[in-house]
Amino acid sequence: MTYDQRVTADVTTVLWDADGVLQRPRTGWMDRLVELGGPDFPEAVFAAEATVMAGGSFLSAVSDLVAATGIDLDPADVVAVWEGIELDPEALAVVERVRASGIRCVLATNQQDHRFAVMRDRFGYRDRMDSLRPSCEVGAAKPDPAYFTALLELEDVSAAESLFIDDKEANVEAARSIGIHGAHHDPADGAAGLARILQQYGVAA
Repeated sequence: MTYDQRVTADVTTVLWDADGVLQRPRTGWMDRLVELGGPDFPEAVFAAEATVMAGGSFLSAVSDLVAATGIDLDPADVVAVWEGIELDPEALAVVERVRASGIRCVLATNQQDHRFAVMRDRFGYRDRMDSLRPSCEVGAAKPDPAYFTALLELEDVSAAESLFIDDKEANVEAARSIGIHGAHHDPADGAAGLARILQQYGVAA
């Protein structure tokens, strides 16, 4: 499907992924993890993070990892790496315009508890969206269709009137599997690409 093909849809709610759509990790974060724990450390931390993506404490998971590996470092220094976030102001301006048009905007993102709290409080997502549905609070994580099923129930919205935008095809396909309109976004397309997707589904941006 190309951008010039209009989709017949009555969208009342847009579900926005965060990383790769509205923000990205700060440059150099992977190097910082290697600096803290060595070349194999990032993979180990990602595995620990995966265990709490649908709920639990990231700091506790990292503390357990550090204790198990015997690396001499403060777990809080590792967790702090996830605070490095760069917002895309142009993409967020698109969200603002969509909300101004009367369409509800929901943050639909995989996040562990620490990073989500930083996004919500320090980076202003509490005010940028109508609702926040991170995986750590929903109790399931993308691409599990259970994440989307729970989100729709929490938002009291039907799949047919929801549009989900994500930079990962697997997540988009999972949303489509339960009837949500799913659109893949290439981060390189930026805000202009988001506007084209929205226009395709009849959403003013």
